Formats: sequence, structure tokens, C-alpha cells
Amino acid sequence: MKKICIILAIVISSGILFVNANEKSITDALKTCSPYTESGTVKTEGMVVKSTKNIVGWQGDKCVYKENLNFSGINATTSCKLTKSQINEIVSITNAYALVQQTTGEDVDTSSLDAVQNNPVVKVWSKYLQDGSTCTVETH
Repeated sequence: MKKICIILAIVISSGILFVNANEKSITDALKTCSPYTESGTVKTEGMVVKSTKNIVGWQGDKCVYKENLNFSGINATTSCKLTKSQINEIVSITNAYALVQQTTGEDVDTSSLDAVQNNPVVKVWSKYLQDGSTCTVETH
């Protein structure tokens, strides 16, 4: 159960913080795998998730991405090694969603876990975060 909560918090944080206010900067940094750090907080259904995202840079042919999370007294670190095609998919979906937001004036819906999980950016991150060959999660 604890692992499911951690994965859920990571999915919420990763997707939502990528499409919130500074999404263009972190998305641009991910696109080129340039070093970048950003912190933020997401609130949904009474859960407060604090996150620090860090794009470390290239390690061989993979982009190293790390995220530190704090929620409900749990500290977790996610480490991902993303291929260029995975980066392209994340960036493409994030940019498309940002365009929809810009065009419609739509805000990111964090009113419920269902709303968050239906976000296209959250869905693409979820796919990679749950793939043990791409991302790992440690609690501490």
C-alpha cells in the first residue's frame, strides 16, 4: 500500500508540476537534457505533495532525471534514465497540453485524484514511472 501511495504521489507531482506555471522552462530543459532544478507543491484531496525536480544531464545515451518528494510524512526519491524517444514523447504531450491550456484558458484540474490521473501529462509520466527499467523509487 505504501508503494502505491508513493507512485501515486510521484505521478501527481511529476505530471502536474510539468504543466503548471514554469512548464516551459522545465520542458525545454528536458528536451535538451540540460541541468535544471525546480520546486513546487501540489494539493489534491487533502494531500499536499512537495516536490523538487532535477534534470541532472546526460549519462551516456540517457537523460538522468531525479525528483525528491515529501508527503504525509514520507520522503521519496525517484530516479529516471530516459531515452531520447521517451523524452520526445513527454515533451510533445506536455507542449500539446500547454497549448490546449493556453488556447482554452483551462487550468490544471487537481480537484480530485481521478481528474489528476486523467491529465495527459500525468498519464505519460505514469507510464515511465511505473516501468522499473526506466525509473526507480526509494523511500527514506
